[in-house]
Amino acid sequence: MRSSMEKFRKQTAAGIAAMLILAMTLGGCGAGAEDTEAVTEEEAAVTVSVQDVGTGTITLTNSFVGMISPEETVMVIPLTAGTVTETFFEVGDTVQAGDVLFKIDDEAARLALEQAQLNVKSTKQTADSQIDTLINQQDSTDLQLESSKLQSKSSFEQAQIGYVMAKDAYEAADDACDSARAAYESVKKTGTDVSGNNPGLAEASENLARAEAARDQAYQAYLTARSGYHAAQEGQDLTDETAEMTKEQLDQTIANTEESLATGLSLAALGVEQAQMALDYYTVTAPVSGVIESKNVDVNGMAAQGNPAYTIVNNNTMTVTFQVSEDVKNTLSIGQEVTLERNNDTYKASITEIGTSVNPQSGLFQIKACVEADGAELPSGVSVKVSADTYRAENTMIIPYEAVYYDNEGAYVYTSVDNRAVKTPITTGIFDEDNIVVTDGLNLGDIVVTSWSPQLTGGVLLHAADTEAE
Repeated sequence: MRSSMEKFRKQTAAGIAAMLILAMTLGGCGAGAEDTEAVTEEEAAVTVSVQDVGTGTITLTNSFVGMISPEETVMVIPLTAGTVTETFFEVGDTVQAGDVLFKIDDEAARLALEQAQLNVKSTKQTADSQIDTLINQQDSTDLQLESSKLQSKSSFEQAQIGYVMAKDAYEAADDACDSARAAYESVKKTGTDVSGNNPGLAEASENLARAEAARDQAYQAYLTARSGYHAAQEGQDLTDETAEMTKEQLDQTIANTEESLATGLSLAALGVEQAQMALDYYTVTAPVSGVIESKNVDVNGMAAQGNPAYTIVNNNTMTVTFQVSEDVKNTLSIGQEVTLERNNDTYKASITEIGTSVNPQSGLFQIKACVEADGAELPSGVSVKVSADTYRAENTMIIPYEAVYYDNEGAYVYTSVDNRAVKTPITTGIFDEDNIVVTDGLNLGDIVVTSWSPQLTGGVLLHAADTEAE
């Protein structure tokens, strides 16, 4: 890690250079105005190194002092009780993690598993049957609804035809009535003969009466047909609405039934998993590798639930214990790899325990890790250097550490915009020896100045050093 003094000297030199340039500029203005003619000179560019802002990963590694101790003794405790049918290891034997130590009579557990499996099969058959029944019901209902819709449509079309025919008949009867009335009026105007009679008037009157009666009858038929037409139209609409509603209700019933059956199947499958887990309890395996220190079960004897059956001592691995602050503790995880160093030798370890309570004396939290070494390589009681990755920023915006400067207002960099230096305030995050995280102030693709120069100030013309080689 670069020293803060070096960074401070760089920042101080940049400030002094800026003041000198300002003083020279002010002094030159006064002298030139009085003693010499104005001479226009080409602006000199400051040669610097530049780099595009990109993304990367920064990982910080912290070191701690750890103490080596033997791996804790493991007591193998059965999770169920029963008669021991087989044992496979005796005191002094070496076992590997996962080796079967002993078995307990599991006949009842096997029967329970078979019953659970049969329950799954039965539940599935029941579910399939219910779904098939509902689908058949849906098909039958669809046929009935389609038949009702066709019948309703046919009734509506017949009523429509009857309505049109009745309307035409009424209009024809009305026209005939008008003709009969006109004929009657015409005959009536001819007057009587010499004997005072009008022989055609009676016949015209009868014709008019018959036409009026026929018109009234046609009108009543028209009214009846029109009412039937409207009723058929409403019936067809009601049939369509009923069919749609019935279909939606049946679809919802099927969906609800499928969901309920799926839940039943899940519960049945869960029963199989639980039965299998219970069966597994009857075969007891070694949780760690090591040497059998004690054995408390025998064939045909009883294994008591909760009582130690075997004791295994792990002589192949050791434990390192170290203390960390709460902030560091929150960055660690079970299974995380750490590195141990002692006498120029390096060992790998895996975190197995993260303390949840603080040590009242040190104010730190205890961390334990399992070391891939035996007691001969790392004797109990020795101290080691423990290195662990703590703070990490992945796929984040980073720039070279050398590009960052600091003043009273905070961190800043010089960016190159149109080949001009622009002082740009930034917000930074974690950093290592080479790079620093930028959380605000820059965008990906921005060009930052990565080298220092006494002439580097805001607004100066820049010349990228890489371009000379081109």
